[in-house]
Amino acid sequence: MRATTAAALIAVVALALLAAPAEAGKPLNRPERAVVGHGQELVVVPDLDRAVRVGDVRIWGEAIHVKDASFLKPHFAAVNLRAGDTLVVRSATGHVVETITGRGPKDLGSFWGLSARGEELHLELQLRHAYPNPPFRIDRLIVGDVDPLAGSGPESICPPEDFEDVICYQSDAGKWANVQASVGLMNVGSNPTSGLWCSGSNVSPNNYVLSNDHCITSQAECDTTEFVFRYYNQNCGSGPTTPDWQSFRCDDIVVSSPYVSCEATVTTLDFTLNSVIGDPATTFGYATPDPNPVTDGEGIYIIQHPAGRPHEIAHGDGVDVDADPPNLRYYDTLDTEGGSSGSPIYRDADDKLIGLHHCGGCTTPGTGNRGMMMSDIYPLIESYLCSATLTLAPSGTQGLAEVAGNGNAILEPGESWQFTPMVRNGACSDDAVGVTSTVSLNPGSTGPVVISNGAASFGDIAAGATAGSALPVGFDLDPSAVCGEEVVFDLGDIMAANGGPFPGQTAMLTVPVGELVHTTLMLEDFAAGIPATWTVVHSGTATGAASTWTTANPGGRTLALTAPFAIVDSDEAGSGVTHDEEMITSTVDCTGFEQIELRFNHDFNWYSGGNDEQCDVDVRSSATGGSWVNVANFSGGPASGQAAVDISAQAVDQTDVQVRFHYYNATYEWWWAVDDVEIAGGTFVCDTAGALFADDFETGTTQAWSMVLP
Repeated sequence: MRATTAAALIAVVALALLAAPAEAGKPLNRPERAVVGHGQELVVVPDLDRAVRVGDVRIWGEAIHVKDASFLKPHFAAVNLRAGDTLVVRSATGHVVETITGRGPKDLGSFWGLSARGEELHLELQLRHAYPNPPFRIDRLIVGDVDPLAGSGPESICPPEDFEDVICYQSDAGKWANVQASVGLMNVGSNPTSGLWCSGSNVSPNNYVLSNDHCITSQAECDTTEFVFRYYNQNCGSGPTTPDWQSFRCDDIVVSSPYVSCEATVTTLDFTLNSVIGDPATTFGYATPDPNPVTDGEGIYIIQHPAGRPHEIAHGDGVDVDADPPNLRYYDTLDTEGGSSGSPIYRDADDKLIGLHHCGGCTTPGTGNRGMMMSDIYPLIESYLCSATLTLAPSGTQGLAEVAGNGNAILEPGESWQFTPMVRNGACSDDAVGVTSTVSLNPGSTGPVVISNGAASFGDIAAGATAGSALPVGFDLDPSAVCGEEVVFDLGDIMAANGGPFPGQTAMLTVPVGELVHTTLMLEDFAAGIPATWTVVHSGTATGAASTWTTANPGGRTLALTAPFAIVDSDEAGSGVTHDEEMITSTVDCTGFEQIELRFNHDFNWYSGGNDEQCDVDVRSSATGGSWVNVANFSGGPASGQAAVDISAQAVDQTDVQVRFHYYNATYEWWWAVDDVEIAGGTFVCDTAGALFADDFETGTTQAWSMVLP
């Protein structure tokens, strides 16, 4: 360790590169992606006793340094920050990578952080509350490779190699706008031992990123994906690269078409359109998909991250460009490499998006380096793109802040607060003039509130732009409000002088009275296998390593979960045997809480040619009479990502709560994997102003430790 400038001490365990397992059983059809980083074991736990008081907050800090890393991407677990407390992640240049509050993005609790460029990642925890347990930990790190070419996948270099740095086209407004809207797409794979890279582009003022389906195959992968903007060499023909990229998280897969082979059909177009957390369109713009097909011989170009390198561009035209709907082939031109999957293909004449790259093969007769025609994809994504006519829609809120109260960042009885509603113009070219709307209480709002400035005025909003109301909406919470009630606001019909009314948004903003403080009652990440206090019931006929629930991953599955995880693998067990397998937690005491929530990450790969296998999540306690009550079922199609289930009815004030993961009706199907099983109790707290933490902490200039990793 060596001293730097924030305040911290951490527990460190040995770092080890992890080996990527192989797939087994029935073939899983998926092209290779570029590997741009490798996983290392790591534990960082903040020692809050070493936090330093600065004004009315305490600050703990840490700098993680890995020599020669191109980026660092941490995995956070058990994140549970109180209201007003923040965890700020910065790169070595001071660029804010992200600011984490509450339980993190989408209230996940455990998640992959966004990546910091360079060899260092800085953490700064700003605290106003005392914590009986650390409010987060880091349990894994992906370290970016300096030379991402190693293991980057197949190349399709069509001699002579003619990649160019995108900065060479900065003076070309059309092409530079497309560069700005194009992204690198990094997610986590191999259980996870690597950062995997594809390419893509933002295609809508409403922030939807288009890439290949084989780059984001499931919601679990979407949950681990970040979209990287502003990553290119700053000189034509040489570096340095931009010092910091800017990333946004994948939110949801909204529409997709599967990859089956490099020869696309109208039902297997290998694309995925994904919503984004945040608003990259305001800063980086968006590409314009064209429903008109490209024709043979037209000039085209691809903006891409070949092998995960900074953005590059390749051109082609003439006899090398062959329109073969739904395929677009480009022979002896348009170089690509692993990492180029999902790259946007543009028409050179008007810079419109006319295709989506997905497979290589420069000179293969009748095959070619190829992608899908946008004219076939366009009808499936049209409703998410910019509109040919004026279209106004709510775009969330900003600036929720306390105006008068006790200053603890919690809405409490008798306080005054404000926020700014936002409206987006989704038109391709029509500006909105004199936009107005009205903010009102939702009929289901339970907190007694008086609204001021409810008549929102947004002025003129340019095509594709977002604007906030000129004056914030204020509201006063009556002193009679009860802790745990909710204040819910609606945004009424939106009007413009040149169009409308447009639909508003019900429950645009929901603010609880008081703070729902979570306490983790159980968190199992299977780091030491399935706990001995849990029960595994094997009722099927399968034998061997894949006979029932296990953390050994007998099929070597590469999933977007943090290994080890629990899995029951019907495919690996083979044909002719059945699975009817239960994994039951130990009992959990859930007394003393108002709400109980079950969360877990999972990957259910459903097999369409089988028996329609079932995945049940059941709960039992004294409240259920000791009988299992089903609280969630996954069947009839794949499901993955984080599941959150309110089990208050079965668990509040019960000392003997158990959860069962039951996989059955399975004969040579695929699998169900489960990880990060958490039961959390919630209690609403009001009037927490005052001595939020003890006064016996060190004061003055912060000091810190830096961890240097090999």
